[in-house]
Amino acid sequence: MKKWNHPRVSLLALTAVAVAAGSVVAVRAVVASDHQDTPLVEMSPRFDVNDVYAFPAPGNPAHTVLVLGTSSPLTPANTPSFTFGNKDQELYQIKVDNTGDAREDLVFQLTFTGPPGKQKVTLRGPVKPNSVGTLNTLVGGTPIKGYTNTVIESNGIKLFAGPRDDPFFIDLEAFFRILPDRRPVGGPLANVTQGPLTFRSATGSDPAVDFLRGINDMAIVIELPTSLLANPATNGRFGVWATTSRVRN
Repeated sequence: MKKWNHPRVSLLALTAVAVAAGSVVAVRAVVASDHQDTPLVEMSPRFDVNDVYAFPAPGNPAHTVLVLGTSSPLTPANTPSFTFGNKDQELYQIKVDNTGDAREDLVFQLTFTGPPGKQKVTLRGPVKPNSVGTLNTLVGGTPIKGYTNTVIESNGIKLFAGPRDDPFFIDLEAFFRILPDRRPVGGPLANVTQGPLTFRSATGSDPAVDFLRGINDMAIVIELPTSLLANPATNGRFGVWATTSRVRN
């Protein structure tokens, strides 16, 4: 899979903020990441929000790109058969606060149907949510629909949903040395000690090791004009975060 063309970071948080100053579209990219941090998402990886990104669209500074990554880690062998959640109507949401009160003013809602390789995606938004909070009901409006693994364009909005190389970088061996209580009870990383770093090269250069290299996630990518997100009353500043939940009828 191709790498994302944006920074890799290891921030244990779940918010991303984009800033647009007045009528001048100048988005500052901020990113956040967390992987399988609770037993619930370890058992249900489709609900695991791994990454949230907001950054200026490459080659088009008047547009913003929003990214929600889920379901990592996926091996290349498991990727073709993996899908976005459609059992019990899983709901993926990207939320935007453009008034500065840490409550969503706009939502993007995505739902999926169909089997692996033939999944369809439906995007609703950006529109005002019916209610504030994680378990939002489906909003109205004219949805954008299409197949996953393709770029869908409608009314100035581009949508892609499908597997991509996980952009998160983590050196697990070093991480478990810093936080030994998170160390696994079995496997090659179970006996990490303060001795030589087992997974380093024999050259003596001791580089960091990306343990997610070659691992995929399920990514939702939306590109749209920043004007559809920004609020002139707050000097164009807006916050972005994401949730996963069941659809409420």
